[in-house]
Amino acid sequence: MKRAFFLLAIRLIMSQTACRKGTTAKVDNKQENSVALVKTDIFPLQEQHCHGSTVVELPNGDLLAAWFQGSGERKSDDVIILGSRFDKKTGIWCEPFLMADTPDFPDINPVLFIDPQNRLWLVWYTVLAYQWESSILKYRLSDDYMQSTGAPVWKWQDMIHVRPDRAAPEGIGRNDGFVSLLKKKLEDYHVSLVTDGYIREDGSGSVTEEMWKTAAGHVMERAKGLNLIRSGTDVNDKGESVPAQLGYPLMRRIGWQTRNKPLILGDRILLPLYSDGFEFSLIAITDDCGLTWHFSEPLVGAGSIQPALAMNSDGSITAYMRDNGPAPKRLLKSVSTDRGESWSTVHDSQIPNPGSAADNLVLKIGSLVTVHNDTEEGRHRLSVWLSKDEGKTWPFRKTLVDDEPGGETRAHYPAIIQGNDGRIHVTFTNQVPGPEGQPPLRNIVHASFSEYWLTE
Repeated sequence: MKRAFFLLAIRLIMSQTACRKGTTAKVDNKQENSVALVKTDIFPLQEQHCHGSTVVELPNGDLLAAWFQGSGERKSDDVIILGSRFDKKTGIWCEPFLMADTPDFPDINPVLFIDPQNRLWLVWYTVLAYQWESSILKYRLSDDYMQSTGAPVWKWQDMIHVRPDRAAPEGIGRNDGFVSLLKKKLEDYHVSLVTDGYIREDGSGSVTEEMWKTAAGHVMERAKGLNLIRSGTDVNDKGESVPAQLGYPLMRRIGWQTRNKPLILGDRILLPLYSDGFEFSLIAITDDCGLTWHFSEPLVGAGSIQPALAMNSDGSITAYMRDNGPAPKRLLKSVSTDRGESWSTVHDSQIPNPGSAADNLVLKIGSLVTVHNDTEEGRHRLSVWLSKDEGKTWPFRKTLVDDEPGGETRAHYPAIIQGNDGRIHVTFTNQVPGPEGQPPLRNIVHASFSEYWLTE
C-alpha cells in the first residue's frame, strides 16, 4: 500500500506540465554569478530515505540530478530512481519525477553523464536478492532529454554484463587467469602493508596477519567460485584434462555497483565500479560508446571501493577510493599509466575518510578538487579541498556543512561537476534532526560556488 501510494504521487507529479517552486529556494541570478557559496534544497525535507545523488550539466546550462529514494536501501523493494531539473534562468529545481523503477526490486546509486555522441546515460544497479553481492548493472540512453520538466525520453535500456575474467566454461581451474592476477595483487598489497607498518611482527599494527589472511581468503574463495561448485574439467600436472569439482564464475560477474561519474577520454569512457562482495574496485571501459565493454585490472586494497577518477597532466589517471578498511582512515589511492587498463598497488592518501563516498574533479584550469567527509569518523562535516599540484598538497579547504560529531546531522555521498561557465556544482545527501521524538529528515541539496570562493 505504501509503495502504491508513493508511485501514485510520482505519477501525479509527472503529469504536471511545468515546474513549481514549492518550498525550494530560488537562487538570485546575481548571487549565482557571484563568488559566494549558494545552497539550495532540490526538494523539501521529508522522512523517506534518499541518497546517492548524481548531477550532469545539459547543453543549455541547465542541470539534471538523480538519486534513489524509498523506505530503505538493499532490503526495501520500493526504492526507485527519481530526478529533478534545475532551470539556470530561474534558479529553480522542479518537482521530482520518476527516472527508473524495477517493480518490487531496489534501484540504487544512479550515475548521469553525456557521452561523446551527446546521448544522456543513466547507469544504476538493481539488487536482486537483498544483498549487495546480488546486484546487476543497468543503463538507459536518451537523445531526447532537453524537456523543461519531467524525465528524458528513453530510447534504449539494457544491462552491462561484467566479465573481468576469461572464459571458464569447464569451471575455474588451477590455471585460471583471474585467480592468478588477484593472488599477485593481494601479495603486492600485503607487502605494502608490511612496508608501511600496518602489519607488524609483534601484532601491534592496525592490521594483524590473522585479519589479513581472513580477508584475503574471503576474496580468493569468491574469485574461485566456491559458492557454485559443479562438475567440470581441470588440468593436472601432466597437462592432461581431468574431471574435477570446480567453482564457476557467477559471483565475480555480478555484484558490481556504480557510484561516481565516468572519466571520458576522447572516445574512451571509463566507468568506475566497485564490489561490496570483493571489497575492491574495477573500471568498466568502452571505446565505442557502450556497444562493447572490457574491464580493467581490479584495484585491490583493504576495502578500496567507490573510485573517483582524476586525469593528471602527464596522462596518468589517479583513482581515489573510499576506505572501508582498518585505521588509519584515508582515501585510498591507485594510479594507471595505460588509460585505465592496469592499476598500481593501492596506498593511503593523506586525505581523511571515515568510510564514506567522495568525488573529485579536475577543473578547466587544471586544479584538482575533491569533495568528501574530511574526518576519520562520522559524516557530520562535508568539505571541498583544492590542490594546485595534482594532490600532493591541499592548501585550500572550505566547508559545505559542519556539525557536531555524534549527532543526527549528515552531509555525505557528494557528486561534483563543473559547468561550462566555470561554476562548480555539488549535490549531496542532507540529513537533519526531525521534530522531537521523530526520525531525522532528509533531502538532496545542491551547492554551487566558484573556484575563487575556494581559494579566497
